[in-house]
Amino acid sequence: MALENRDRHKQIQRWWKDFYCRLVKIFVLILAVTFIINLIKKDGTFSEEENRVLAKRPEFTWDSVKSGKYMAEFETYISDQFFARNQWITLKLYEDRFLGKRESNGVYLGKKGYLMEAADNPDWGNVEKNMDSMASFAEKYPDVPVYLSLVPNAAYILKDKLPYGAPCRDQSEDIQKVNSMAGDSIQVIRVEEALKKHAKEDIYYRTDHHWTSLGASYAFEKLAEEMKIENPETDYQVYIVADDFEGTLASKSGYHKSRDAIQVYEPKSHDTEYIVMYVEEGSKSASIYKSECLQEKDKYTVFFGGNHARIDISTTLKEERNLLLVKDSYANCMVQFLLPYYQNIIMIDPRYFYESVDNIMGSYGITEVLFLYNVNTFLGDHSIADVLA
Repeated sequence: MALENRDRHKQIQRWWKDFYCRLVKIFVLILAVTFIINLIKKDGTFSEEENRVLAKRPEFTWDSVKSGKYMAEFETYISDQFFARNQWITLKLYEDRFLGKRESNGVYLGKKGYLMEAADNPDWGNVEKNMDSMASFAEKYPDVPVYLSLVPNAAYILKDKLPYGAPCRDQSEDIQKVNSMAGDSIQVIRVEEALKKHAKEDIYYRTDHHWTSLGASYAFEKLAEEMKIENPETDYQVYIVADDFEGTLASKSGYHKSRDAIQVYEPKSHDTEYIVMYVEEGSKSASIYKSECLQEKDKYTVFFGGNHARIDISTTLKEERNLLLVKDSYANCMVQFLLPYYQNIIMIDPRYFYESVDNIMGSYGITEVLFLYNVNTFLGDHSIADVLA
């Protein structure tokens, strides 16, 4: 009996040993195949899933190796260009959820299908540099009101949707700190309280880092009050142009169970005719909406087709109010509310704009300047000071 037990025990040991050997061979085979595919596959240039440019292979130099820059850039390159990257992200999400985690790749998996971007730590030295440049710019044009409005992230406004125990940066304090740097030449328009009043509504997308047109409409009410826009529109015809939007946070986290609706707003008492000029591209349009973008992955680009260095909008309004809008992508859906009140709206995105802002101020007789940003983008932006210099 003892002999039979020993034999059975040895058989079991041999079986497990064979099993582990096969498992190792399969694992090595998968690694080898993946390595070969990564070697021969063509590098991608743009991620439709994440709506961003992918890292290119860094240039090898001795200086970059010694400084550590080459290895850091090469690691980013490998991460961006890895074979079946999106599928690996989804697999990691399943693993994280199995382990009870409520965060994946920097995205909180919130309640009711909300995905929320974790706020970055600000680079306060750079923020101060930007604010100094903005103040100097405002002082150069003392007769032109300069406004700054920073829009908080969903994670701050919709705190009740966060996973239990998830850290949440107090972006209201960040805005207050920026406000203290603004001085007397810049008027900070705070919209966080207006958004908090409507936190139960769909003011942010569930799957994307942007606010919705509804959220922008509530912020516009505050902007109109501070910017002295008389008789602002309160009655809109709302059109749902897509109900299957899956944004950048879904792609980043690998979570694909929520969908969003995209809405556009048409004022009922204003019928404004206008022309949109995409300056760098040299093209024109009779609409701020790009309906063809609703067939693409990132349907939020229905507003202007995404970000551009400079866009000029000329309306039929006779009153000479001309707005310079310095912005990030959060402002794209705000323009539909600003259109009826300005003869010209000049939009520039400092991340892509390399011309003279002073030329715009003079050529268009700018009467107001609005810096409109998401808090996260503004606190990490390194381009504003250069554009205003």
